[in-house]
Amino acid sequence: METNKRDNLAHALIGFSISGIILISIIYIYLSPNRDETGERLFSALLPLFSTWVGTVLVFYFGRESFESASKKYEQIINKLSPEVLADLPARQIMIDKYTMVSLPETDPRIAKADCKQLLQFLDTINKSRLPILKGTKVQYVVHKSILTEELAKNPTTPLTDFAAFLKKYPTIAQFGTISENDSVDTARKLMKTNGYKDVFVVGLNSDLVGWLTDFQIIRYMDVKS
Repeated sequence: METNKRDNLAHALIGFSISGIILISIIYIYLSPNRDETGERLFSALLPLFSTWVGTVLVFYFGRESFESASKKYEQIINKLSPEVLADLPARQIMIDKYTMVSLPETDPRIAKADCKQLLQFLDTINKSRLPILKGTKVQYVVHKSILTEELAKNPTTPLTDFAAFLKKYPTIAQFGTISENDSVDTARKLMKTNGYKDVFVVGLNSDLVGWLTDFQIIRYMDVKS
């Protein structure tokens, strides 16, 4: 039911945007022969708005399709993995080291204000689909690109600007596992499978961050080995 509502809203938004573009084009070109400054301003203001709406909807649906496809592949592979395959593989060997991990501190303005557009632009700039949020040397949240895209699709003009509200609406960003730096990849696999985690962080003394393991990393490793 919720999916149908979102689909209907997306179709209505695209239809309204296309109709709006056609309408203001007709008004500007044919009904305003003098094309005064007011008409030009109206055209310049509305056209980018309609284009943004359409672009946001398209990004959401194509991004969601890609994410769902990858998630299905993950489920298929992670459920077929034999514990013996990963039991002797140290997490350190395939993890993303903390020194090469792209992250943001929770004090960053884009996080403090939950600015979805800026966060999404940042992820596009660094070509990443996930972003760990740190408090000192400890992970607090993991923001996924799919979540940002979903939020912008729901609220293209008035996205959330308060992180507390963002966290309440998307509690999964605070759901991830942690393992010791001496644990194996199989330990991470079990956490992911049991709890539905997409991310597991490797920690050392005092729970300080050492590295990061994602479900896609395990998939890629298994694809290479298979």
